[in-house]
Amino acid sequence: MRYTYVEAWSIIGIVLQEETQLCELCRSDCCRFVLTRDPNALLTIIDRGLAIGHIMLAGGGLGRPDVDTALLSTIDEIQAERKKKTLNQAVLVIEAQGDIEASLKEHYREFDEFIVTWDAIDKQALAKTHRSDINAIKVALAFESQVPPRFTQLTRGVYLTDDVRGKTVYSFTISGSANMFVSKSLATSGADQISARYRLLRQAKDIEKVQRLFSEMADYRNDRLKAFLSGWAALEILIAWLFKTYEEVFLSPFTEAGQRPLRERFLARIKDVMKDKYRLTDKFVAVATVLFPDASDAVDEDLKKFSDLKKVRDSVYHGEEFSEQDLPIHEISTLLMKYLLAFMERPNQTIASSGSAEI
Repeated sequence: MRYTYVEAWSIIGIVLQEETQLCELCRSDCCRFVLTRDPNALLTIIDRGLAIGHIMLAGGGLGRPDVDTALLSTIDEIQAERKKKTLNQAVLVIEAQGDIEASLKEHYREFDEFIVTWDAIDKQALAKTHRSDINAIKVALAFESQVPPRFTQLTRGVYLTDDVRGKTVYSFTISGSANMFVSKSLATSGADQISARYRLLRQAKDIEKVQRLFSEMADYRNDRLKAFLSGWAALEILIAWLFKTYEEVFLSPFTEAGQRPLRERFLARIKDVMKDKYRLTDKFVAVATVLFPDASDAVDEDLKKFSDLKKVRDSVYHGEEFSEQDLPIHEISTLLMKYLLAFMERPNQTIASSGSAEI
């Protein structure tokens, strides 16, 4: 199939002349770079994909009888919001095209003008293919400004063209997507659970910082990088605190055999030597083992997720290239909630008003 990858960036520091609405900067075999005052005309196909995602996100589904009207209304909202953000600023629109191996999976929905499918392409890999071109055009633009310009990403997306059907194909990612959620209605029992967990969390003084960072991660007003860093910090603090809480429980099987005093003495020495040498991943293993003693497969999967998240965190901290849009905020949030909830619901555990956990 043929793909079209699109990004749009507003620019502070460069303006178009009054009479200029659109200026094609340059084009190559695979890329086209345009400066415009009105990006909406160039982004309509991408905006339709965003609108489809918004409708699915809201839980309305694409089977509703008024889906066409809903799509048009959502596109208008997306474009009106963009117009408010850009005002008369110049906007850089990048269009990249090429051929890609893609096929419609078993589960896809076909409509009059477009097709919706799942995991047909690797969007992150595709975006990385054009990253050098995009970086180069931004630097080239910067040389034309009297002050260092600032770029703000307005949108990005990719769509495919099915030549056989003559339709646009939108591929959504359901495996670990940070953007595909299903809304859940709240029952009365759910409200009761929220109340009980709220009281428990208010007593857990030692993890107030975790709760604050989770709030910052979940705040949609924050950019994705801040959300990712807040979420990772919350997860790291939680695991470190839980390790202190559960270290004795994790090591206790080693003291339950014969010669218990000697075993305890040996373990005390081990703990003293290792207290500053445990890696964060080691602590995660210990915490997971205590919280989920009968779920070895699930713990292995969680460990892989945790290790993958740490690799992303390390690459960000070390200045390696990353895509803010692709930061795994959903994955961090899911893991954080799972382990915080498991701690709160662990049998025979109370949280004292001082904030310490008693096992």
